[in-house]
Amino acid sequence: MFTRYRWYRIQFPSKDFSLLSRIADKPLTQDASFGFSSIEDELGTLKFRFLWRTKVVVTRLDDDGAPSYEEIASVSFKDFAIIDVDEATFLRVENPGRNLRDLLNALESLAGLGFRSKALTFEKAKPTTVFDSVESTKLVGLKVVGAVVDEDLVARMEFASKQGMIVENMKLLNDLRYSVDSAVFELVHEGVRGQVAFASSGIVKVSGQLAPRLVGLIERDLPKLM
Repeated sequence: MFTRYRWYRIQFPSKDFSLLSRIADKPLTQDASFGFSSIEDELGTLKFRFLWRTKVVVTRLDDDGAPSYEEIASVSFKDFAIIDVDEATFLRVENPGRNLRDLLNALESLAGLGFRSKALTFEKAKPTTVFDSVESTKLVGLKVVGAVVDEDLVARMEFASKQGMIVENMKLLNDLRYSVDSAVFELVHEGVRGQVAFASSGIVKVSGQLAPRLVGLIERDLPKLM
């Protein structure tokens, strides 16, 4: 079982602005379109749940098979945390999905003009502290996208190995101009195992008993990705 994360660098109108206090003062009430609640976090940070009202269209069939449509009010939610690292503030979203517009718009409405957010990606760099702080690391999965110039082809290749891979020794990639789409690592620390997968899009998947430690180590390097 893995958990997906995505991080955003967020900036506020002023250095004295407190987003946490604004979130605490905005619960989901009967008349509100959105609100927040605080929940327990196994990673040791203050975690929030963003709740917003949605409508689901339900199709009903009568005895003759004729359809009718009915809107049912519902509430969706998304869990997140606010992280401060080296005087920079980051938004960590758990299992983000494809569209975070509702959450980002809600935070902007609390912060006002001057609020900015930017998704972090791993196209140019990846965290290094996480690899330096465990006893062993091996690359067990790799997806690459490359161009075969002479053949005018685009190659999409996926590799997997339980024993681990060394990219420099993979002769198949020697003549391929490629970029890494995702990389999966297995890590061991004090006999505890975990797995982390970095995607160039910025999505990180973490699993195993080592997961809380891995997330914390990744977040130490977030300023490097700005």
